[in-house]
Amino acid sequence: MTGDEPVRPGWQRPSYKVVDVPDDRENKLARGEYSTAEDRADAIVGAPRLLTPLEVQEATGLDRETIAAFWRSMGLAMPADDERVMTVKDVDAIIAAYEVVAYGVLGRQTETQLLRAVSHTAERLAWWQFEALVDDAAERHSLDAESARLVVLDKIADLADIFEEQMMYAWRAHLSRIIRRVGQTVSELGPQGSVPTPEALPLQRAVGFADLVGYTAISAKLDAAELDLLVQAFMRGCRDIVSRGGGRVVKELGDGIMFVTDEPLRAALIALALAEEIGQDGRTPPARVGLVWGRVLGRFGDVFGPSVNLSSRLTGLAAPGEVLVDSSTAEALAGQPGLELEPQGPAAVPGVGQVQPYRLMREPESV
Repeated sequence: MTGDEPVRPGWQRPSYKVVDVPDDRENKLARGEYSTAEDRADAIVGAPRLLTPLEVQEATGLDRETIAAFWRSMGLAMPADDERVMTVKDVDAIIAAYEVVAYGVLGRQTETQLLRAVSHTAERLAWWQFEALVDDAAERHSLDAESARLVVLDKIADLADIFEEQMMYAWRAHLSRIIRRVGQTVSELGPQGSVPTPEALPLQRAVGFADLVGYTAISAKLDAAELDLLVQAFMRGCRDIVSRGGGRVVKELGDGIMFVTDEPLRAALIALALAEEIGQDGRTPPARVGLVWGRVLGRFGDVFGPSVNLSSRLTGLAAPGEVLVDSSTAEALAGQPGLELEPQGPAAVPGVGQVQPYRLMREPESV
């Protein structure tokens, strides 16, 4: 923060002191005595849950609605006024979030959006980590699921610092990659680059979908362990292929993935690799892929627009191990060395209309 006056007159960072600790959790935490799940949860947060929302209001100097808005942005339900579930860490986080807006660094809507992004991602990451640890405990110690969870509860607080270090490393690595990629794209665009009309969607991206052929029927015949192996093999294989090709997995869809790249050739090579490699080791069925180059709107780490819908629909039309693109994408890829485009029969696509698909292949000599 600067030393300037805040945009919201009268705001001053409060000075507060938390007193009247109602139990011995602070001392237990200091001694490293994590005897219950509650204590371990407090250990991970780094502070015991001793404060009520009313006490947080007093400590922050903010009204209940402002605090509730922060809590909602974090994906959490606002507790009752007399419920002791908040910590001094919550007080610091609420003050910091409010100051970003009060000092005009960000608008309230943008700050709320960023809080939601962090919370949504962190929640999914935490579940992913917890489930991976449970699987590890069950496999290495030959435990049932419930016993494995108890083992993880006993050990997970000791791993929190490692998880935090890994998360910060990965976040900085990806943010750095985004900055480099955007800088390169802007540099290549130059003064003669394509500038969209005001009504056009702002980003030009290749959007691809890949899904497992026959997943619904196959998954109905598998037990939990077999289904887990199938899903993990598919997702891991897809992520490796997309990352290797310089793309980004936007989201996983149970039996499929969605990925994006910032230029069509890169996307075409990823799509072909997905169609060729998924299922080759016999651990999963083959994949089919749809790909469209067009304009999209980027929000929440996701992309939206007609080309996203069309790409998904083309995936449904593709045969096992096949990549389908639309005519605009075929035009963007025409003449690229090593690629071949074969027109297919016109298809009526729900919500889109009549579409001319092209099958994307490698030229025989490049195989």
